[in-house]
Amino acid sequence: MIRPTTTSLKPLTAAVLLALSTQALAQSSSGSNDDEGSLMALEEVVVTATKREQSLRDIPTSIDAFSGAELDRIGATGLADVVKLTPGATIEPGFTPGTSTVQIRGITNESRGVGPRTVGRFYDGVSLINPSIIGVQPDVDTVDMRTVEVLKGPQGTLFGGSALAGAIRYVPESPDLESFYGSASLGIGSMASSDDNSYEYSLMLNVPVGETFGLRFAGAVRDYAGFIDDAISGEEDINSYRSEHGRLLAKWQATDAFSANFTYLKQTGEIGAYSFLEGTDTDRVREYKYLPEFEDTEFEIYGARFDYETDNFTIVFDNNWLDKERSSQADLTYVLQLQGTGITVNQNFQPTTDQNSHELRIVSNAPTAGDGFFGNWQYTVGLYYMESDQTRPSTVNINIPGAPATSIGGEFADATEKAIYFDLTKTFAEHWELNLGGRYFDQETDGGNYLSGGGEIGIPDGSTEATLSESDFNPKVALMYHANDNVTFYTSYVSGFRFGGINGAAVASDEAGVPTTYLSDSLDNFEIGVRTSWKDNRVFADFAAYSIDWTDMQIQQRAGVVAYVDNIGKAKVTGYEFALNALLGQGFSTRIAAAYNDARTKEDFDSASSGFIPSGTDLPQAPKWTGSANLSYETSWDNFDLQGSLTYSYRGSSSNNLQNSIPLESYNMIDLAISLGALNMPMKPRLNLIGKNLTDENVATFGWSLGTAVDMVSLLTPRQIMLRLDLDF
Repeated sequence: MIRPTTTSLKPLTAAVLLALSTQALAQSSSGSNDDEGSLMALEEVVVTATKREQSLRDIPTSIDAFSGAELDRIGATGLADVVKLTPGATIEPGFTPGTSTVQIRGITNESRGVGPRTVGRFYDGVSLINPSIIGVQPDVDTVDMRTVEVLKGPQGTLFGGSALAGAIRYVPESPDLESFYGSASLGIGSMASSDDNSYEYSLMLNVPVGETFGLRFAGAVRDYAGFIDDAISGEEDINSYRSEHGRLLAKWQATDAFSANFTYLKQTGEIGAYSFLEGTDTDRVREYKYLPEFEDTEFEIYGARFDYETDNFTIVFDNNWLDKERSSQADLTYVLQLQGTGITVNQNFQPTTDQNSHELRIVSNAPTAGDGFFGNWQYTVGLYYMESDQTRPSTVNINIPGAPATSIGGEFADATEKAIYFDLTKTFAEHWELNLGGRYFDQETDGGNYLSGGGEIGIPDGSTEATLSESDFNPKVALMYHANDNVTFYTSYVSGFRFGGINGAAVASDEAGVPTTYLSDSLDNFEIGVRTSWKDNRVFADFAAYSIDWTDMQIQQRAGVVAYVDNIGKAKVTGYEFALNALLGQGFSTRIAAAYNDARTKEDFDSASSGFIPSGTDLPQAPKWTGSANLSYETSWDNFDLQGSLTYSYRGSSSNNLQNSIPLESYNMIDLAISLGALNMPMKPRLNLIGKNLTDENVATFGWSLGTAVDMVSLLTPRQIMLRLDLDF
């Protein structure tokens, strides 16, 4: 097992040395094609992070973007594969795939399993994260994606209260109206600590229908072997997981000016048992599982977008409907320390989300005409409306021999957001760009608890209902200076927010000190950076530094065993990010990135979950150092081509909660992908060998504590090897 030094300088030193050698190689290489046909320049990455197409390098904020082809080449299929390539971002897997969360720049999820998340997830224009009650956290399959974009820092101006610390955007490939084509793949693999095989199947079809209409289907089925055994029953690999993803996109280009795009997406997930271990040992064995466990998740998206384009601007009307469901059962016997008593307890959750959003925006196609103040503006201006009905009923079954009992409860919330936003960019004095943005929002949440005790599930308790209303304005100001064609400096200030919510009066009382509602929290992000290019765009080297103030933090508290959220404390985050992309010549290229992040509380406060928290306490799930380095190779001869990709990623040590009751160790990961393609054979077969976590690092990536008696951890996914065959037609 590879271990960094305790000072965590080893990965930084390696990254710096690799960066220096890479730059030296790049500077010694030619700016024209080499004998192997290498690219002359790095490809421009076009993103839609500002709700209009722009080069990533022209946006005054930190963005990591990965093309679908790049993700496919390294065998990426889900969110964990993307996050480990994104310094400054970490993923907290939770105990099931439907409860994973992402942190960006140290802004943690200390509201845990109760409140909304700090990082948004978006499928095109659809927000996938609940604004109030935690629901399914969709891990969208990356099959046939155009790009997956990771936006760092507050994104409230354009994406609202679902993107406090950043956003992850999935942008699918659109139907191509020109020609019919498709692809298919099938794979079989193994996982360390498992006797079962893993399987993958995917299919893509692009079908033009006439000259103005087209369909595109993409789907994938993934069966992953489990790696945790049950000590009591003797059953092995109990946490096997299956996901099914399918989407159908339709495009109608009615005229040169008017087009309509329709989307249907459905993804399901099934896991056989929760992926946690009792205690903090990482032996991949459940010691105290007495009852059956499962989690079934499902989310569906229906979308209809209409575009009308003129010479100067495009009018976009984007409408989306999202349904999410989760049905789960967890064995709480160990949590309640009842092992050996003959009493067992399980808990069922059945959260649902029914959400619709509608957005009308006008996006410029060219800078405004004229001189002076009113000339040379690019703009995006929009109106937004979202309504989200959320439920989270729960049932606790106490299995006492001869006297079983059932207790029901849970909560519900209806949240709405109305907003108007703008994003304006003006070019002036030849080398300067000014970016101004803002979002005025008005949000309201009505909610409460279900009747507790026995009886029927999901009956609202009218005495617990409460209403939260908030409105505010989130500004953004950025300035870019293009010193020349190769060097750009930028600085920015962005403010973001996260939805508030309802605790419900059933747990809110003067005696317990539990508030009926909790307010939105906010971030102020200050950033400076420089983007540079060298050797005719064969090398990109970028650097950014940022400072974040987090106020009115949403922190999970407890009144007995009941969890709730309150606004307490402040935090300060400072950090630096570095990235280098380079074409090395002779078919080699590299991508290196590293981030340093110092995230700490800024004032003393008392946490009902973690006790007294002094100023300067590290925020949970916020490692100081994260980084990744990728070396790729591509060559061809006769009728074949060979591609290879070696990736190293590092995550530093961190804490599981504010009290750091379960310290989380640092770890390294090494991934390898090699493929051989036959270019002139029918269906262009390509054989891929993909290995993830080759050294089989076995560490806890998430820890949960209840008082001083109960600790539980979830683990890094063990080594995976996959052999995959791709076909094009």
